[in-house]
Amino acid sequence: MKNINIIHLVLGKANPQRMNGVNRVVHQLAKTQAALGQSVTIWGIANDLIANYPERNCPTVLFQQNKNKTLCPQLKKAINNLTTNHVVHIHGAFILEFYQVARLLKQKAIPYVFTPHGAFAQAAMQKNKWVKKVYFQLLEKYTIKNAKAVQLLGEDEYAHLGKMTNLGQRKLIPNGMDFQQIPLDLAPKKDRTLTFGFLGRLDTYHKGLDLMLKGFKKYLDNGGNGKLELIGDGADRPALEKLVTDLGISDKVTFHGALFGLKKFHTLHQFDVFLHTSRMEGFPMAVLEAAALGIPCITSEATNINSYIRQYNAGIPLPNNRPNCIASIMGVCDDLYQKNQLDILGQNAKEMVAVAFDWKKIAQDLYQTYAA
Repeated sequence: MKNINIIHLVLGKANPQRMNGVNRVVHQLAKTQAALGQSVTIWGIANDLIANYPERNCPTVLFQQNKNKTLCPQLKKAINNLTTNHVVHIHGAFILEFYQVARLLKQKAIPYVFTPHGAFAQAAMQKNKWVKKVYFQLLEKYTIKNAKAVQLLGEDEYAHLGKMTNLGQRKLIPNGMDFQQIPLDLAPKKDRTLTFGFLGRLDTYHKGLDLMLKGFKKYLDNGGNGKLELIGDGADRPALEKLVTDLGISDKVTFHGALFGLKKFHTLHQFDVFLHTSRMEGFPMAVLEAAALGIPCITSEATNINSYIRQYNAGIPLPNNRPNCIASIMGVCDDLYQKNQLDILGQNAKEMVAVAFDWKKIAQDLYQTYAA
């Protein structure tokens, strides 16, 4: 097998201490590949060139993002210096700079792998539907058609993209989880009140947070005694806080804001059940982090993890993503909690992550894709 020089291309700096899930994935994947002895470099197209990201075991090269979305001269030169021993892994879709990169790579016969990170899932394509449809036909198809392989994170996107266009190499490879990220000195749960929790960007439509809050309200109306805590921030936070007030559940809901590193894991560890009611996703890292802590998960089909949740009995997948259904499943978890049976699902969740989402295995699977 020839020596392959891997370049991960991302919008941003692959900074794991941001709410952007793609950046967190690229950071961890590149770190794992480098630890396995693979040659890895991260290229980031960013709005500034300040190296304000954690230290990692592989080099990072930043390129200035232009306001008009054209490629900066330094990035064009870097691409021109690549050889056929390089493979560029492009992370993200509907990004004009990446289409331009794909064209340059094609002209130089440099292979690239493309990961849309959930952007082509059916629900994701419904938001700004007509704009995306035109963009897909005019630009995104080119990137897909000329890729050495397209990595898809979940079954929904895998199936839907196959209907949208003819694909060559289509690989179903999920995200992973590194247990070494988890602190060893996590404190035991302080409050014995059943705690449902969420971790992620506060994007109402994307994450289905309106559905979650309305479902939680119905759960309380049905006699539930739990509380709900949200870790994360975003432009929609004021509107979500207003919705909580309007629903009359302010005394039962806590917004922690964005947390990272040790503080994030210590707070996450206090949850009894993790909620992810997204309308669309790539493959949410937050679910894997919660499961790795032994927290059972309530997840929508859009999270792309429900087949694993069912296989390992690691939580309760939502039959549908409507508030009544969310409330009903929260009630089931409440009943399991009162019977001290939630821990069984939690241990299953931990095993699921260890077996199915090992970053080392995923890194090796991707290397085989690069080398094919």
